[in-house]
Amino acid sequence: MRLTISVCPHCTSRWFPAREVCSRCGREGLDEQQTGDRGVAYASTVVRIAPAGFTAPYVLSYVDVDGVRILARTDADDALAPDTPVVLTSGPTPDSYRVTPEETLR
Repeated sequence: MRLTISVCPHCTSRWFPAREVCSRCGREGLDEQQTGDRGVAYASTVVRIAPAGFTAPYVLSYVDVDGVRILARTDADDALAPDTPVVLTSGPTPDSYRVTPEETLR
């Protein structure tokens, strides 16, 4: 899975989700790019008390992918250590994301 991001040709800021105006410098005409399908965990936590419609426990992680940070459900039993390499996969809905630690795919 790859993400569509915006890159500002003026200040080089990167944004996800993609947008039309740069939130840093206010320029219009941003370029769209596709990210790679790999990233690294920035921070991670185990959710032990779930909202309605979800079953706990599950792991959520902030993940850095090609200059943007996303929140994704994580296919792991425990929180990921910072800088853990991960692979992006699609989640159960079109606007949701999952990541799987690279080591579990080997």
